[in-house]
Amino acid sequence: MAFAIIRVTKITSREQAQSVAHHNYRTQETPNADPALRHLNQELVNHSQRSYWDLATERIAQLQLPRLRKDAVRAVEVLLTASEERFTKDPTTGQRADIRDSSWVKDNLDFLQKRYGSENVIGCMLHQDESTPHLHALVVPITQQQRVHKGEKVGVAVRLSARDLFNPVALRQLQTDYAQAMAPYGLQRGVMYSTARHEDVRRYYGAQKTTQRELDHVLLPVAHTPLEITKKAWYVDSGVHLQRELERLNHQAAQQLAEANAKLAEVGTIATANTLAQDRVRVLEKQLATSKAQHEQTKTLLTQKEKELAEKTTQLAQKSAHYTQLVVRTARGEALSPGLMKQVNQLQKQQRQRAEQVVGQVLRGPVTEVGQVEKALQQEGYVLYQQPDQTLGVRHPATAVEFPLATLRPNGQELLTQIQQAIERTQAEQEQQRREKLAQNPAALHAVIQARDAGQADRIEEALEKAGANVWSRKTLSEQRVELQVSYFFDWKIIEGISRVLDTVRRSPGAQLEESYANNTTRTGAARTLERDREHARRGPERGMGIG
Repeated sequence: MAFAIIRVTKITSREQAQSVAHHNYRTQETPNADPALRHLNQELVNHSQRSYWDLATERIAQLQLPRLRKDAVRAVEVLLTASEERFTKDPTTGQRADIRDSSWVKDNLDFLQKRYGSENVIGCMLHQDESTPHLHALVVPITQQQRVHKGEKVGVAVRLSARDLFNPVALRQLQTDYAQAMAPYGLQRGVMYSTARHEDVRRYYGAQKTTQRELDHVLLPVAHTPLEITKKAWYVDSGVHLQRELERLNHQAAQQLAEANAKLAEVGTIATANTLAQDRVRVLEKQLATSKAQHEQTKTLLTQKEKELAEKTTQLAQKSAHYTQLVVRTARGEALSPGLMKQVNQLQKQQRQRAEQVVGQVLRGPVTEVGQVEKALQQEGYVLYQQPDQTLGVRHPATAVEFPLATLRPNGQELLTQIQQAIERTQAEQEQQRREKLAQNPAALHAVIQARDAGQADRIEEALEKAGANVWSRKTLSEQRVELQVSYFFDWKIIEGISRVLDTVRRSPGAQLEESYANNTTRTGAARTLERDREHARRGPERGMGIG
């Protein structure tokens, strides 16, 4: 069974972030990567490949966090992958399947974004040009929990803290949670509390460049220094002398052993680097073989294209000669052959149908003027011109096809009739949009009317529109009843007329009026106020005369 693998590396400096970016985006030589497969790599977040350090700094600035320490961990690189057997190879080609945009890749990114916040995942690069596909993600370690001090929560709630998010306990839980998220892909967790350590292959890049002189120095044998016991002084106790000599001899032996182990470790590093170099040679040999195969394929394809080009050239020459003969016959006034006449009619039909499709597409959208049809035809390469009978014609310059504009019937109906219908439909839609926008105004007053039938609804709608109200919705209900939705604004010039119509509706047999208490009070109160004002104006002069 394959294992889910996740590892983290803390980033504390711009230089370290740049090194990670160089590796992820292949801006420096990567010995263990195959350049022929580099096109299979994919950036999922940082598409413009901006500096990781700058992105992390901008994210921290957005949160207005307290001043950071100079060595603060501003980002953490998270590597997500699986053991090699998870990614099977094609038995015939030896290549792995392309996993760009696969569910495994998407679920890995989704796991990080849900755990650390999508805005804190500033980069996620898929590598498929190395031995095992994997993801390099960059996370800004932002936590939403306060720091705990002596059992109490203190400080700000939003903090930058890699120590809280990626301490040993959190990393063990991260391994467990990641394995659970990858379980649908047949992956399981590794052994908990294992002492195995991962060695970054980038550590060996420089060792490949070891010179022969440096290698000779490494291969020199460790100088052997004989171990000798010094003579005991007469005044020193024999036990004390023996203890001192043992300590001195052990220290001398430890130094020699440490020097030998250091040389062995350096030799091991160089050996590993040489192994990687040999792998690189095998990759290059494979690339060379692939390039040769591609060269042969390109050569074959080029030969085939040259043959096709020769055939097309011959056909073009034949058509040119045929065209010349056609011009000469036309100049002599000779009739076209039945076959040629059929081609002309077919071409005429095709261009008319194409023009009808263009016009039909225009008519299905909003149309406010006839000129939209002309503009659409011109954009598709047609030219409109005036014919001798003063009607408009359509010409397609590329084929010299001409036909009257009126012959276009995109939906089986006369063109001008359809244009007029489209304009009226557009105007009705725009008017309805205007009415609905007015109805959504917070200052509007509203009422709902149910009429007995369509005739009564027509009369009510006409009276309300005449009074200045906005009937913005009409809907037929069961039993032939019709519902009208009405909105209007408080305007002293029209409020009395609208109120009068609504009161008439309330008293009409078969009609129902629904409005809020506030709206009813507003309109009826305004109507009574206007009535009192008129009454006062009518009686005012008489009262003045009586008092005099």
